[in-house]
Amino acid sequence: MEEIVLGVDIGGTFTKMSLVNGEGDILRQTVFSTHSGQGAEGYTDRLINSGKELLSTLSGSLIGIGVGAPGCDPETGYISFAVNLPFSNPFPIRNFFEENLCAHTVLVKDSTAAALGEKMRGGAQDMEHFALLTLGTGLGSAFFMNGRIVEGAHSLASEMGHTTHIPDGRACSCGQRGCLETYVSARGLQREFMGLCASEIIPSTLRELPESKRTAKVITQAAKSGDLLAIKALENCGDHLGIAISRIIHAWNPEGIFLSGGLTQAGDLLMDPVKRRLKSSLLPAFQNKTKIDFSHLGTTDTGTLGAAAQLFLVQNNGNHK
Repeated sequence: MEEIVLGVDIGGTFTKMSLVNGEGDILRQTVFSTHSGQGAEGYTDRLINSGKELLSTLSGSLIGIGVGAPGCDPETGYISFAVNLPFSNPFPIRNFFEENLCAHTVLVKDSTAAALGEKMRGGAQDMEHFALLTLGTGLGSAFFMNGRIVEGAHSLASEMGHTTHIPDGRACSCGQRGCLETYVSARGLQREFMGLCASEIIPSTLRELPESKRTAKVITQAAKSGDLLAIKALENCGDHLGIAISRIIHAWNPEGIFLSGGLTQAGDLLMDPVKRRLKSSLLPAFQNKTKIDFSHLGTTDTGTLGAAAQLFLVQNNGNHK
């Protein structure tokens, strides 16, 4: 009987769940909003009901559940500091799944899950040294170096989103100021656009919309239609991203850096300013040595594949390689 894992990708905007086999094939999946307006209780009810619905279609043998989530501690099994999730207190997500779905569960950072997905079925299959940045509601990151995920002393490594990008800069929901994700993320793009609306006289069709309607998706679509202010907002966002990537390249010298998440739908409008910044910021010895690319997997697939991969890897002696 085919072995199956339920892969769960908990994001700041959407939660994705997939049934995945050992070959990395997604057999069935579902996507729903992380924020239903009913708080943590409403969200956890949706998690379990959606999980049970998927598992009711299971034709193989469930070997466990892999969960990728931001702000989690894989050692304790808690989501403790996820500023974009509906949990006001530390939540025992691993035990929650084990108790309600009666299956062995492993927990991994969402960005680590995305990197494992990229290694499993994406553009990093032949790489032993790469980084992945998830550009969603916030900014996540993961480093895969020397054939292994970089976990750190307490499994908390690679928290690029909350490194200081600009000292005393924009206020972040984590309580700090100037965090990278306040400049490079869906919310970062929104804030960039709002600032340009106030400081620039560039015309934009989005000026007539209420602020709540100026989402990253709407801004991106406007930019693709030629809206000059939206284009400038994406250029500035891409420039900030290029600075962050140049730091990664200088510090880690990876073979590749992959970008995933909803913000990547901007395509070249985001990538072109990234590459311009890298051309001006990288030392000559580092120029053109690192492949910069979008994830080769869909935004729905990367996180759930990686979360499932984590469980398959743990089953096979716990080796990330």
